[in-house]
Amino acid sequence: MNRKKRGQIENLVGKIFILLLFVFMIVNLVVPDREQSEEENRMLESRPDLTMATVMNGDFMEQWENYMCDQFVGRELWRGIKVSLDRLGGSRMENGVYIGEDGQLMEEIQVPDDEQLAANLSAIEEFTQTYPDVQTTMMLVPDAACILSGRLPAFADVEDQRQLFGMVERRLGDSVNWIDTVSVLNKHTSQKLYYKTDHHWTTQAAFYVFRDSAAELGIDGNVGDNFVSYTVTDSFNGALAAKSGVGLSEKEQIDIYVPASGDDDVVVTYVDEGRKTTSLYDSSKLETRDKYGVFLGGNTSLLDIRTVASSEKRLLVVKDSFADCFIPFLAPYYREIVVVDPRYYSGTITDIMETYRITDALFLYSGNTFFTDNSISGVFTGE
Repeated sequence: MNRKKRGQIENLVGKIFILLLFVFMIVNLVVPDREQSEEENRMLESRPDLTMATVMNGDFMEQWENYMCDQFVGRELWRGIKVSLDRLGGSRMENGVYIGEDGQLMEEIQVPDDEQLAANLSAIEEFTQTYPDVQTTMMLVPDAACILSGRLPAFADVEDQRQLFGMVERRLGDSVNWIDTVSVLNKHTSQKLYYKTDHHWTTQAAFYVFRDSAAELGIDGNVGDNFVSYTVTDSFNGALAAKSGVGLSEKEQIDIYVPASGDDDVVVTYVDEGRKTTSLYDSSKLETRDKYGVFLGGNTSLLDIRTVASSEKRLLVVKDSFADCFIPFLAPYYREIVVVDPRYYSGTITDIMETYRITDALFLYSGNTFFTDNSISGVFTGE
């Protein structure tokens, strides 16, 4: 009797399971696909095309699995349940993001590909040799796991980014003017240097580095009192929260720094897009999840910023998104700032040097981006 009853229960469970699978299959077919996830701040996979080539090489099944994972009905709910269970189980990492002390989210420190790093450094050296009259400065910004290492979860094993920076500094030698950002930020670890839910440094951290490195950038005088800060939003929730599913209810503020006095008029040309604005800030981004995009409007390939500064210097900034909140500090001190992001720029550095009368150059990257970016050497060599 017990075996018979157990068999009936198992049979019922099996039927319920099959029914649920059928229901989910029908619902997934009926519910329209979504283009993006606001919670994760990314585009979702679309239905892959079925072709003989993708079936034969195995790409179709991989693309289909990614598509089903992204478009599965109730994905955010299931994802939230999974993250909650992981946290209850003591997990200190979600989707490659460390969950540190007080919920501080931090990316892993990336290890460079030796061959690609060598190509990028060679390209920078070649640039300095080709344009010896252009004062070139290198500024690598440490990632949060480097400066806030004391807030990493117990037993977290991350690379020493300071050693990686030292390797780059030794390799480039006297060909560039090196800015020691690590030493500057280490003096202010009691301040909020990185967002809790995002990988970027805060505008305050950028200001500390600007203030301490202004002289090395060729900017005269004490710039510490030349800017005032304003909060533009107090509801920022960053990319690491979206990626990990942790801290999605956390709200942070974003500050901007503007000149305390003087004329700060600018004309910003988005070269590839063919549009112009008269501000270094895009307030429309504050109405989206990507609020960090308030700085320069977010990622773009090539910007031309013209100012009313009395200086005749024209600066080329080769950068990633860490530079976006730093560039407004530079605007009062250069007649023109040309900003290029090699990850999106399809031209070459020669095109820029032939178009603009560049007098100074600044490479400004976060450590993780610089050590994983495979586009720098291509832009500088044209290959």
